Amino acid sequence: MEQRFQLLCQGGVIDSEVRDGMLRVLDALDNRWSIPVRNEQGVMALTHMASALMRSKQNIVIQALDEELQREICEAEIYPQVLLIHQDLLQVSGHQPHPNEEGYLLANLYSLLQAHNPH
Repeated sequence: MEQRFQLLCQGGVIDSEVRDGMLRVLDALDNRWSIPVRNEQGVMALTHMASALMRSKQNIVIQALDEELQREICEAEIYPQVLLIHQDLLQVSGHQPHPNEEGYLLANLYSLLQAHNPH
């Protein structure tokens, strides 16, 4: 995963500040939250987060997540945990995404938690 962030940085997809923030996010997910992300779904989620933070840093605005999907996540039983982890990861990253990015970040984190704790 660390190598992926380095490649994204070398390729100009993200800058070194976002890369360093994502390395801190990776550490928090591994060590603080014990959420496995060294898998295909985790790589996708963290790559999207890195890209989202970079777009936000560059003031590039995307369309927000579909309202129905966002509502489904917000009504989920694990939403309070998703939101808590999401807020922690943003603080750890040192970056704030555009509000339109947050629905996607929450959806990816929700999927990671669902895969980690299927009920």
